[in-house]
Amino acid sequence: MKKIFAIMLALVMMFAICVPVFAEKQITDNTANTADSLLYTDTTTMPSDYQYYCVTIPAEVKIPWGNEKTMFSYSIKTQMNLGERLKVTVDAGEQNLTNASTTDVLPFTFSKTDDGPAIDLTNLAYTTDKEVVNINRPFNIVINSTDWNKVPVARYETNLTFTAEVISA
Repeated sequence: MKKIFAIMLALVMMFAICVPVFAEKQITDNTANTADSLLYTDTTTMPSDYQYYCVTIPAEVKIPWGNEKTMFSYSIKTQMNLGERLKVTVDAGEQNLTNASTTDVLPFTFSKTDDGPAIDLTNLAYTTDKEVVNINRPFNIVINSTDWNKVPVARYETNLTFTAEVISA
């Protein structure tokens, strides 16, 4: 009985280390001279963090007093599913810098930088043109000199709210 058990155990161990081949193609003297082997990426068992996007914005931007153009830049890095794009929009509210101690406002607008990409001046909307990108998106914050001259010297501020959403291409 011990011998039979030992033989069975040896067979089980031998079959356990075998790598099964479920499909194969052979090239022999009786077949064609070529055969193809399919290589493919398997996305069914991948971790969810392979698909990602990251929009990096500065926490704050200092605008020197009297400066008519101040560059603002944010970056986008994505690796999306096929057919997906990332859409980024910016909400600037009423486009006024305010100070809690006064009712004066300092209006601002957006403009394209000298060598930067074209921008949507309404809400700075940008949609990636492909699934994988790694780019910077610069633009100018513009405050006219006449507007600077209308307000007392103080700290004026507002928030730019960035929104990112995944959309279909």
